[in-house]
Amino acid sequence: MSKTIASLAVLACLGVGLQACGESNDRPSAEDLSSSLADAGIEADTSDCVADKLLDSDLSDKQLNAVKDDDNSDLSDDEEKEIGDVLGDAAASCVSG
Repeated sequence: MSKTIASLAVLACLGVGLQACGESNDRPSAEDLSSSLADAGIEADTSDCVADKLLDSDLSDKQLNAVKDDDNSDLSDDEEKEIGDVLGDAAASCVSG
């Protein structure tokens, strides 16, 4: 039964376009953010801490998804600057302990 549901989900994605299926306007999980940060070269312990701080920040779901997807193309300059400020503060806090 679960294979059928998975197959239907794949077909639904193809029906509405792969891009729409891959994007999410929902708030990303700490695990997703941490994984993206780790892929960018941040150590696992630090990436977990930074991900938690990002989720605790005032960043919007759109901004958090941009961090998760490593794609700032839909963000304004102000939104990008805000991400940089929050990331900087979070990294400094997580590294210092």
